[in-house]
Amino acid sequence: MRIHTTVVALLAGLATLGSAQAADFYERDGTTLGFNVDGMAGAFSTREDYLGEGGKKWREAFVHGVLVGKTRAGNGELYGGLGAIAQGSWGDGDAGGYTTGRERDIDLEDAYLGWRSAGGLLDFSFGRQQFQLGDGFLIAGDRINLGKGLDVLGVDVDRGGAYYLAAKKSFGNTAILRVDPDGPLRGDAFWLQSDNPYHQDTELGGLNVEYVSETHGTLGLSWMKVLDVDKGTGLGIFDRRDGMRITSVRGQGSLGVENLFLSFEYVDQRGGSTDVKNDADAWTVEGGWTFADLPWSPTLNYRHARFSADKAGTARNEAFDPLFFGLSRGLGTWFQGEVAANYAGPANSGNKVDRLELTLSPRADLSVTLQYWDIKSIGDGAELDGREIDLFAFWQINDNFTFVPLLGLYEPRGGDVKALQGNDRRNVYLQAVLLFNF
Repeated sequence: MRIHTTVVALLAGLATLGSAQAADFYERDGTTLGFNVDGMAGAFSTREDYLGEGGKKWREAFVHGVLVGKTRAGNGELYGGLGAIAQGSWGDGDAGGYTTGRERDIDLEDAYLGWRSAGGLLDFSFGRQQFQLGDGFLIAGDRINLGKGLDVLGVDVDRGGAYYLAAKKSFGNTAILRVDPDGPLRGDAFWLQSDNPYHQDTELGGLNVEYVSETHGTLGLSWMKVLDVDKGTGLGIFDRRDGMRITSVRGQGSLGVENLFLSFEYVDQRGGSTDVKNDADAWTVEGGWTFADLPWSPTLNYRHARFSADKAGTARNEAFDPLFFGLSRGLGTWFQGEVAANYAGPANSGNKVDRLELTLSPRADLSVTLQYWDIKSIGDGAELDGREIDLFAFWQINDNFTFVPLLGLYEPRGGDVKALQGNDRRNVYLQAVLLFNF
């Protein structure tokens, strides 16, 4: 199982890069200070883009540095973090046209304070920081980092580029209360305010309760409400989330069976403050098995996900809103298909997605994964059907560097994808990403 533990660590590192434990450089009388630097750099190439212009070649990179500290405060401790991020895009811009290759940005990424009680029963923090719910089906940080590519539409959604790497993840402002975060029964009360123009500065509040069993897994229940949306700004596609109420139930674990992995989530979205009320849902089921006694310990995994679509002729909005979804357990978590989800257009709404995945671990520092995707549109919206095969590897070069090469083959099958691409040819997509952490 050592091999698979390493693989999981690599995948988790990609998802949570930026929140790694800082190395302490000062410690005295219960006060510590530490500094961490992390980032990514990637080169990308695609034979077809989704602007009808042909192929693209581009590069993205970011560097994130954060100063963290803690000190005793009565029977508890105070802690905080202050960090900045530098990011950019070069070349032709990405295949979806969200960046131009001329984005450069340096910005504040972390600015938070917190208090943790003795024994860790209560933990309250506020400010600019990351927050994730479950494995990121609804909330995986304030991701989606667009650039200047949509300026031609007369909208300003530029967040500095580095679109694929999703460099910026912190919410603009937060207040988070965690109750017994390391216990078997844990809870969160949270208020999150986005400063992302793509998300129209969405503000939401919610509650989360989880039961965690080291043997069987995690069962969670969440409720939240969208408190405010800056209507009419950005792309204007999220006006109807204002006032929406969201309920989620989910589970993940092995049920005490070695080598088994099971996961599910169901989300219901209701109501709202606009004339068009929401009545949407989404669900996913996943199962996997690790053949630990075979060479290279292969893991076979299958997942089905379905996201409701808007129905013509109704006074309600039935299209599922994926909110702040994102990557958590590695490539293919909720950005489904490296070409499909990132560039071709079939996001987590109005479709059903099947994924079959095989992972091999030849060495403790290396995993190789093959994914097959089948994406079908449902409802009366755009036809964004497609099939995709992704082959990628995670190679942990050393404690500081991880290399992730990927080959993707995408076949557009929906008429609207073909129209965007300008033809119905298979797209060949290449990327090489280097992760680092010091």
